Amino acid sequence: MAGIEAPFTANANHACSPPQNLNKHSLARFLDTRCHHSLDLLKQTHAMLIKQFHFQDNYIAGSLIKHYSNPNFNTFTTSFKVFDQVPQPHIFLWNSLIRACIDNKDPYKAILAYRRMVVQGSIPNKYTFPLVLNACTAAEAFEEGKQYHGHLVKHGFSSDRYVLSAAIQMYAACGMVAEAKGLLTDGADKACWNAMINGYMKNGEVDAAKELFDIMPDRNIRSWNAMIAGYARNGMVHASKDLFDNMPQRDEVSWSAIITGYVQCGCFTDALEMFRRMLKEGMVLDEFILSSVLTACANVGASEQGRWIHTYVERHFNQLDPVLGTSLVDMYAKCGHLDFALEVFNKMKDKQVFTWNAMIGGLAMHGHGRQALNLFSQMQQQENINPNAITFIAVLNACAHTGLVEEGYKHINSMEKDFGIKPTMEHYGCMVDLLGRAGLFKEAERMINSMPMKPNAAVWGALLGACRIHGNVELGERVANLVLELEPENSGRYALISNIYAKAQKWDDVLKLRKLMKNRGIKTIPGISLIECEGVVHEFIAGDHRHPRAKEIYLKLNEMLNRLKSEQGYAPNTREVMFEIEEEEEKENSVSHHSEKLAIAFGLISSSPEKTIRIMKNLRVCEDCHVAIKLISRVYGREIVVRDRARYHLFKDGNCSCMDYW
Repeated sequence: MAGIEAPFTANANHACSPPQNLNKHSLARFLDTRCHHSLDLLKQTHAMLIKQFHFQDNYIAGSLIKHYSNPNFNTFTTSFKVFDQVPQPHIFLWNSLIRACIDNKDPYKAILAYRRMVVQGSIPNKYTFPLVLNACTAAEAFEEGKQYHGHLVKHGFSSDRYVLSAAIQMYAACGMVAEAKGLLTDGADKACWNAMINGYMKNGEVDAAKELFDIMPDRNIRSWNAMIAGYARNGMVHASKDLFDNMPQRDEVSWSAIITGYVQCGCFTDALEMFRRMLKEGMVLDEFILSSVLTACANVGASEQGRWIHTYVERHFNQLDPVLGTSLVDMYAKCGHLDFALEVFNKMKDKQVFTWNAMIGGLAMHGHGRQALNLFSQMQQQENINPNAITFIAVLNACAHTGLVEEGYKHINSMEKDFGIKPTMEHYGCMVDLLGRAGLFKEAERMINSMPMKPNAAVWGALLGACRIHGNVELGERVANLVLELEPENSGRYALISNIYAKAQKWDDVLKLRKLMKNRGIKTIPGISLIECEGVVHEFIAGDHRHPRAKEIYLKLNEMLNRLKSEQGYAPNTREVMFEIEEEEEKENSVSHHSEKLAIAFGLISSSPEKTIRIMKNLRVCEDCHVAIKLISRVYGREIVVRDRARYHLFKDGNCSCMDYW
């Protein structure tokens, strides 16, 4: 038996044991028909095959490899041990091993197995090349793929349609569409045409893909799906939707393509509406669709929809895989349910580095800097998981939102020294943000000057934001000139500069800036706030009257502001009003009708008194709204969570979790 031990002791009395009197062919049949769901039975049968000296048979070894490579068994390494016991492996056995590697998402081992096969003198057949070319595509090993294309031509398989399809898919995937098109013949199968469509779309050659799709002799559902996904990938979500609506039939992939397309293009409410349509049609929900929908929920604050998905996952999935589990953690954290995010995170058995990143980042956004750093330490010390570049962005953000300057220096210095990760522009931007928020302007400028790359607008923008917080007009003007030179069309930069001038009551400079914006055709981005009520996301814009309940909302808003004035002495802060409004009363109306105030008024009339009001805003919360919401939480006895562009604010009993440090 030369070095192999029975993985399981056969037991004739065991109820699920294979019968003892079976010959080789019967055992092989038993292996194929009875062992694909039971690892114990597979091991018992394998033990019997070893006992009867059949384990070196090519067919039986191939069947064992197939079963041991079942991803649900987690016994992939045993496949190689089985293979190594066969002294003269047949090409059938090599193909079985290569396929096992692909099934276990390890294309590199598949490529190595093919190389080993060639070195040992085995001759590949027409079933070998589709496998190894698909492995090259999955591993993005395109140089090897081109070599293996030469092999298949040499062995006379260049006209086999399955081999041809795999070669076209490989060339199309690496962007070599000319080479792929050169292989496309009149007799090519649908997979070849679909691969070409994908290749064109990946290269951004949308018109070429559409032309190919239009002349395709026999389109199938995969062809439609390739076009829908390709349009979405190239930002043409409306074309994707039109094609989707005109499909003769749809499958789960079709729905996944259109929903993912909406998410990639930032059309999150459309993605959720499409998901509701999908549910009505009774389609099967897989982890890919659910992950995309959870991303949409996270970006619009649709926590009720997200919680429904969580319940669905608990009922229909045996356990959370890392991707779906991380999507849930991210959704809960971004919807302000940090307790639920931690609960899901703690229950997950398989946590990847991106799972830890999501949880650390969630804690950072909520201002729990120390807790985020403790989790970062736990990730390394207890779980032995090395951080990546994204981990350090989350860690540095945690330091920035809580003023942990020394810790920030410690972690950015440890990146390359301890983990071999070179800080990028984004890491330096986090440090500038940290130092600027702490009022350490000289240190922030020193950090910028020490960067190994030329600072971009985001880095200077972080310093500009700090100038607004601390009212540093002199530095703000100097940085503003640099920022506007780098990003002359970014309206957000003009708003920041205007707020710096307004805070210093430099109204002439505010007017000059407004004229500059007008001359350059720059339009400000409107503040948009989202609030979910009974599974429906409602959108508000400053001064908005579009909502069906607008009359009730404004009545509640007026009542709310009057109570703040009479009971709390609130006076609207009009310093940051950017528009050319001369009358103070008009300025007060402008700031009083900001989108988050409208959303909160709607929340007060639409939800029960004990329910937390959760708002998502696309811009930073202004100083007036921040003060007003603190007072609203006290007057109405409500918890209010607002997620703005920078972080989370939990307003309760007249206080904010950010401690006015945002």
